[in-house]
Amino acid sequence: MTNHRFKENREHRFTISKPTNNEPVLVVCPKCESKSSVVPHGEDKVRCTCFSCGYTSTKSSNGRTFYWYDENPTDGYFGFNLWLRIDCNGNSLWAFNQTHLQFLESYVGATLRERVEDDELGWSNSSLASRLPKWIKSAKNREPILNAISKLKSKL
Repeated sequence: MTNHRFKENREHRFTISKPTNNEPVLVVCPKCESKSSVVPHGEDKVRCTCFSCGYTSTKSSNGRTFYWYDENPTDGYFGFNLWLRIDCNGNSLWAFNQTHLQFLESYVGATLRERVEDDELGWSNSSLASRLPKWIKSAKNREPILNAISKLKSKL
């Protein structure tokens, strides 16, 4: 088990999906199916670049569409399949990037999970931890999920 205690940092579920230069969203290249990254490009655009074939595409960063509850979730800008996705216990386990994967590993590996109330806002129902599906929160799925996360980490 990776750790025994998880204390929620109130990471908002939309923040984790927004690419940065340090933490791109990893997607499947639509041309060659290799690992590609989505990063900010200028002030109001995002760019997808493939590490293998050199494919690039640029889009406005003003509108995002989310398909998180599908079996095959996509990034919010291009609609490309996520690179970090694996079947796990009859479900789809996925992450946008390394930070998201580390969050999932910490959460799933914890035997004690704590939520923290914000002094000004109270309890949050839009945090990343509060929106995880029940099958990820279930202790009975801990080992298979951690094994799947280990496989996803090898794709980084």
